[in-house]
Amino acid sequence: MHDKTSLPQADCDRSLNQVIKDFGERVRPGGSYGGIDEWDLRDESFRRLVKWAEDERCFFEGLEPLKEGGREHDLTYDPDSGSWLKFTKPSAAGYIVSIDSQGPELMSALPLEYLSRLALQNEIFADDVTFVGVAGPKHDCRIVTRQSDIPGVSASDDEIINLMSKELGFKLLPPRYSVGYSESLAFLRDDVAVFDLRPANVVKTPEGIIVPVDSIPVRLDDASRKHFV
Repeated sequence: MHDKTSLPQADCDRSLNQVIKDFGERVRPGGSYGGIDEWDLRDESFRRLVKWAEDERCFFEGLEPLKEGGREHDLTYDPDSGSWLKFTKPSAAGYIVSIDSQGPELMSALPLEYLSRLALQNEIFADDVTFVGVAGPKHDCRIVTRQSDIPGVSASDDEIINLMSKELGFKLLPPRYSVGYSESLAFLRDDVAVFDLRPANVVKTPEGIIVPVDSIPVRLDDASRKHFV
């Protein structure tokens, strides 16, 4: 049982890519989901996540968030590291965007899909999200990550568009591709699309730097990319 008065130390965090590799081998042996029945895939993924976290000593059974957040996360601020611990909702792993013949659709993510999404956010935006562990009761667990606190105010739509298009080389997609919150922005560059960018998810620092702190990026294969052409 985790000591509820203490927070996991930042120097014990793991890289998302390492966790994706290690946990991925547990949940998808041989590159598949190891014979897990599709109807049990979500429950079995979380069960294997908890067992893996216990084996790796990163399961914090008594750790719970202190602040209610939005649709995906609840939060705890860690003053020692100047960072936020972001807890997924119980028995949930945030969202991903799935793209089929009907276009992009917001869907509940499996744990490995959620971690892969965050790793892609790190890659695109030079973010520093790390994996803390798994918290809460075993039957209703949460995935916990850490992200640096970025002081500032919400960026405007124009500032977000300028960052994405002029600085990062993305193309603004038409409003019909908006996924996530109403009137959020979506962008495309090569084999990557980024969804759910909006002022609440992007910070403008006192120095005027625009920093996306939350988004839903997705790596596109040839079939899904043709949808945007």
